[in-house]
Amino acid sequence: MPITRHALAASLALIMAAGGSATPVWAQDVSGFRLEALNGICSDVRTENYQRYQNKIVEAAGVQSGDTEAERRARTAALFSQFMPHCEGFNVRRGNILKYAVNQNASAFIYAAINDWDADLDQVDAADGRTVLDYVINEIVKNRGTSQEAVFDLYRAVLVRGGARTRAQAEAEGRTYPGIPSIAELAAQVRQ
Repeated sequence: MPITRHALAASLALIMAAGGSATPVWAQDVSGFRLEALNGICSDVRTENYQRYQNKIVEAAGVQSGDTEAERRARTAALFSQFMPHCEGFNVRRGNILKYAVNQNASAFIYAAINDWDADLDQVDAADGRTVLDYVINEIVKNRGTSQEAVFDLYRAVLVRGGARTRAQAEAEGRTYPGIPSIAELAAQVRQ
């Protein structure tokens, strides 16, 4: 299967989000998004540089100064839906930026993703097959009996209030993840 310009641009956006460099001119404006603006965003999340990552999200989404609040939210939601940044340097290789923010205890980023950007909280990473809520629940289990358990439990509550679902919940409600086998398909493979 040939690599399309759109797929290559999306891959490049993911590399840039992890701190990659040089963007070809054609990838600078994909579907109305300015993906090169995401360069270094994972580092900004890690250092809790709220203003920088806020500006990068707004610029990458193509938000214009005259946009209404609804238009701004629609643009940022579309950005997260189509080009969710992925990060390195935590316990999910190339995990999405929401999981990275939880891992880095960047609560302001999670708050903005839910309340300002309408980020898609139910995306599943090919790397681990989980949503951000699945990730948090797994971290609660791994950290049972430690001080971190309470931190992850707080993230769980915030995400659930923000509308996050586990992958199983999302699939039960009809969500599909192209290119990623469903939980039912995985279970059938295990039974074989």
